[in-house]
This record gives sequence, structure tokens and C-alpha cells, in this order.
Amino acid sequence: MHLEKPYRFLTGVICLSLLLHCQTTLADPSRSAEKTERMIVVLGAEGTSEYGQQFADWSNCWQQLAADKQAALTLIGDSVDARHSDLELVLHELHQQTDYTATWLILIGHGTFDGKTARFNLRGPDLTADALNQSCHAIQHPLAVINCFSSSAPFLETLSAKNRVVITATKTGHEFYFSHFGNFLSQAASDKLSDLDHDGQISLLEAYLAASRQTSEYYLEKGELATEHSLLDDNADQQGTRGDQFQGLHQTPGSVTTTASLPDGFRAHQFILSTTQRLRLVSGEQKQLRDELEIKILELKQRKASFANLDEYYKQLEPLMVELANVYRSLDQKEKRIIYDSQVVPANAKKTSQ
Repeated sequence: MHLEKPYRFLTGVICLSLLLHCQTTLADPSRSAEKTERMIVVLGAEGTSEYGQQFADWSNCWQQLAADKQAALTLIGDSVDARHSDLELVLHELHQQTDYTATWLILIGHGTFDGKTARFNLRGPDLTADALNQSCHAIQHPLAVINCFSSSAPFLETLSAKNRVVITATKTGHEFYFSHFGNFLSQAASDKLSDLDHDGQISLLEAYLAASRQTSEYYLEKGELATEHSLLDDNADQQGTRGDQFQGLHQTPGSVTTTASLPDGFRAHQFILSTTQRLRLVSGEQKQLRDELEIKILELKQRKASFANLDEYYKQLEPLMVELANVYRSLDQKEKRIIYDSQVVPANAKKTSQ
């Protein structure tokens, strides 16, 4: 089944104006007063100093992304806490009932799988998929869990849930060799070549696709069989989709076998990692509402053929479209205030000082 692009349902001047309103302003100096995103970066047991240096490099990339996004950052595993194990620190952080608009959890290191249980190797007790899932239950806002370690595939089946994006470096728990996917993902997150739709922003989906392609190319260049195949799940069907099953930003028609309301990719494309131009990263409650409305509209469009009466379909579509337009209008008004404050207020201040 061919799926229309997320914004194709908006037509003509309305589509152009709304998208431009969302994307054509400079950095917002008032964002610190808004609800923000949270990024938790966890460094696992390094094993050797060589791996430790690689993990530190990947972590530095994510820390820079957090700074650019003005996201709240928690770094675990880079230092020793004599009172608590790294496992306790991770689970405690996830249980914090703070009012964020989104949480990013990035797990960097090694993994193991004994045929029954997959583990992310920490200093001290390891983190299992079940323990991580239980800690994530309390998180009601959008959550992205990025598993950059070997044997990580079982984490996808366990963590797959509504309003979550789950990425694993492998497609099975038996892909146990060192995974290079995390390296390519940390770099693709800020590489302008990852911006497939050329909208000036790099989404988690775009970075995932770029990293998946680069991982495959790495093994081809070495003349070796690939020992890792990454997966992405964001529609809660516990299946996951490989990068080579996408054409552009959408799954190829033959690869869509899910019974979920949408194929994989749409929610991951709403998680914005970085910008390739001087654009404002839309955040806060308005972005959260916008993303929810877009998903509802896409899900409704998927069910269009099931309506015996198209009047009923449009009756349900119209209020969603109106609410979405109001969200964009409020963003536009806010941007105008930001521009006014950054241009007029400094000028008045200068005049007063004279």
C-alpha cells in the first residue's frame, strides 16, 4: 500500500504557509522558559580502553546534540558513584516524574544474549529489557530508546509500545559481534547529508536510515559479511523495520506487513535531532500537540476506504485539520513576538541609554 507523505494532505497555499511558519525563524531565546526535552546518555562497561574511547566519542556527539537542542542532559557511566550502581542510576533517572515533552534514552556499549535474556552490559549489574520496560511504563510523553550495542534486538520486542520509538543495532539477539551502528548513528545525527526531505532538520528516522546505509557500506568495503542489521519500531507492532526496507522516508509497499494503524517511520520522523540551517527547533507543548494531531490525521487517512459514507470521513477530518491549523497559527504568532523582541527591544534599550 502506498502511503502519502505526512504533509501531503495539506494543499496549496495553506500547506506552504503553515510549513514556512514552522521552519523559518532564528533561534528562540525564550525556549529556556518552556517545557523541554530530556536526553539520558548511558555509557556501558567498556571492556577495553579502545572500546572506551569509541564509546566516549559517540557520547560526545550526543552531548553536543543535547546542548544544541537545549535539552536536559543526564550522563551515566562516565564516572564512579560509590553509593549507587550504574543500573540503579539508570532506573532512578527513568522513574523521575519530571514534566518533559520527550525523553531520549541512548544506550552505548556492549550487549549479550544467552538465548533467553538480552542484557546491556553495565559496570556492575546489567540492564535487562524487562527491567528497562518496567521503568519506562511511567513515561507518558514520547520516548525514544536507542540501543547502540550488540545482541540488542530482543529489547525492541519488549519495549515496543504506543508513543515510543525503539531502535536496535541488531535484528536478532544472536548478532553478538561488536556493533558499529552506534558510531554511524551519532555522526549521521548532525550530518546535513542525512536530511532526506531537505526541510532543514534531521529527524531520528533520517539519521537511522543514514546510519543503516553506512553500516552496510562499512562491511562491503571490508569485504566481510555484515554481522549487524539495525531495526526501527515506532508503531508498537513489535516487528521493526530494516533501513533497506525504506524508499526515501517510507516503507516500500512490499515490506508493509503490519496490522498497526501506520507503518514504521512516522513517529521517528517527528523526533528532531538537529538542524542543517539556522532554524528554530519547535519544542514544548505546542510541538507535542502538533505531532499528536498529525498522527491522528494520518491514521484517519489510512482508514478512509473503510468509510461507507465519505461525508462521515470528512466530518471527522475537519476538526482535526482546524485544530492543527490553530497550532501552526499560535506558533506563527509566537515567532513574530520573538523577532519583535530581538529587533525592537534592543533598539529601544540603546535609545534609552543615550
